[in-house]
Amino acid sequence: MKRNLMYAALLAAALMVSCNGKNTAQNETNTDSTSVTDTTASENLDLTAVAGTYEGTLPAADCPGIKTVLTINADSTYQLQQDYIDRKDGHDEASGVLQVLDNSVLMLVRPSSGDHTFYKVKDSSIIMTDSLGNEPEGETAKLYVLTKK
Repeated sequence: MKRNLMYAALLAAALMVSCNGKNTAQNETNTDSTSVTDTTASENLDLTAVAGTYEGTLPAADCPGIKTVLTINADSTYQLQQDYIDRKDGHDEASGVLQVLDNSVLMLVRPSSGDHTFYKVKDSSIIMTDSLGNEPEGETAKLYVLTKK
């Protein structure tokens, strides 16, 4: 139970920062990019099979949700687009490298800030997790899933 509360608190804090931290103008996008290729990806997870575009709406602390489109490439890079619902300045884009942890957890690294986001690979979807790969539990668990398109 303590682990669930800790996970919920960490996730809520991360989402509050992400929603409240938007300072882009209405017609501008905040784009992070890098040309560095990560060579530390695990040999056990076939990124070719995982590669593709995943979509869904993630929960947010101060808006109805975050429409998310995440493209994972076989060369260990990613592109992320997020639109914060009902926020006029709520568009964010990032691209960077990812690392594979424990053969099924993807760690996305945002180059400009060094922030990490974690997703666990499951069948034809990925699930947002904490840094240890723990999935959300309970009734809200289904809200953290991005489905492959």
